[in-house]
Amino acid sequence: MRRLFWRIFAAFWLAMVVLVLAMVWITTRNFETEKIPGLDVTRLQATMDDQLARVARDLRRNGPDGPHRWLRASDERGPVRLYLLDEQGRDLLDRRVPSEAAEAARTALLGLDPADPMRSAPAEPDSDRIRQRLVILRDGRRYAAVAVFDGSSFGRLLYHRPYAFWSHIGLALIVSTLVSGLLAYYVAHPIGRIRTSMRRFAEGDLDARVGRLRFGRSTEMTGLAGEFDRMAERIRALVENNRRLVRDVSHELRSPLARLRVALELAREGDPGEARRSLDRIEREADRLEAMLAQAIELSRLETAHEPRRERVALDELVDHAIRNADYEGALRERKVVQTATAPIRLEGAPDALYSAVENIIRNALAYTADGSTVEVALLRDPADPALARIVVRDHGPGVPENELKRIFEPFYRTDAARTRSSGGTGLGLAIARRAVINHGGHIIACNADGGGLEVTISLPVEPAA
Repeated sequence: MRRLFWRIFAAFWLAMVVLVLAMVWITTRNFETEKIPGLDVTRLQATMDDQLARVARDLRRNGPDGPHRWLRASDERGPVRLYLLDEQGRDLLDRRVPSEAAEAARTALLGLDPADPMRSAPAEPDSDRIRQRLVILRDGRRYAAVAVFDGSSFGRLLYHRPYAFWSHIGLALIVSTLVSGLLAYYVAHPIGRIRTSMRRFAEGDLDARVGRLRFGRSTEMTGLAGEFDRMAERIRALVENNRRLVRDVSHELRSPLARLRVALELAREGDPGEARRSLDRIEREADRLEAMLAQAIELSRLETAHEPRRERVALDELVDHAIRNADYEGALRERKVVQTATAPIRLEGAPDALYSAVENIIRNALAYTADGSTVEVALLRDPADPALARIVVRDHGPGVPENELKRIFEPFYRTDAARTRSSGGTGLGLAIARRAVINHGGHIIACNADGGGLEVTISLPVEPAA
């Protein structure tokens, strides 16, 4: 978190400093080159002329010793340097005079026009960076005052208003530091929260969440934190489902495995008739184990699989096919499955998962309905919402206690364990049906029907009626 904060802070701060310096450079550059309205000189040239006027005024008033403070100040403060040369070309402070300044002084002392092509001066001084002025005292002595700009644009700003410049730069740096720190924390804080939550989650803390961000709540960061929390919640649910499924399967496997061992011992020690009955028992238990494992795998696939490949499904044909298969199986115990209502309904979905859901609900009803009774199946559109289809399956069995109606869709939950085992159920059929329906955006409920029996209703979003 700290390293990320300081990296972001440094990036923001450097960007702001560069921006401030660029603005200073552009402002100073424009100031130098901008011409004063009504005069044919730039502001820099006007500033240099103003300094020369001060030197000349001081020279006329106080003599050669008067301008010393101006000349020394120009050496210390720069970048405009002032020189005062006598008729012999000597500087009043005995400084070394640059050749271009000496040339400008000679031009001024001779009274030559720098723009005159007939002048005898060897070179034309740079009027943009050099300004000269002839000063004649009352006693007739002649001096040349020369101003030379030998600094950069930043140097010019330093010289023009040194105290204001440094105070402004200092204020700008303080403000940029505060703003950069705030921006860096604004970005780094939510990233750090998300990173910490991800690390905790990766270490096994499935309850780790980012939660509500108190600072740095930009749309992007809030969206990223929300996506992580949803992902973590989904993974936590999947892990818990798998753990529960493994635990329940392990528990359910104990009974058939124990019966297999008993049957095996009886087959070894018993007579041929007892051995044959034991082998039949072993076969039934093996079939039961195979069915349980197959349904456990199917439930795990439904709970962990990505969005299934969807295709257009004729729901009425799918329900009719499941009814005919179940009715054929129920004939041995004189239990019938009939369709009481149907309608041409289409939807986008996974046909195998939908068929498994409908088949498991009908098989469960067929297993519990009384001998000689009928399981009734109806497919119809919801009168209140034509975009919703309902599959209602009712049996004529003992029903389910009211406090257990919601729990019957949990894996391996049984209201009557002995009866369920005798009917060959594994306790996974209703759980598989519920998961398949939820994956298709629907829901499933169970209630005790009037007159006895259990009624299970599947609701699915379907295509509107033509």
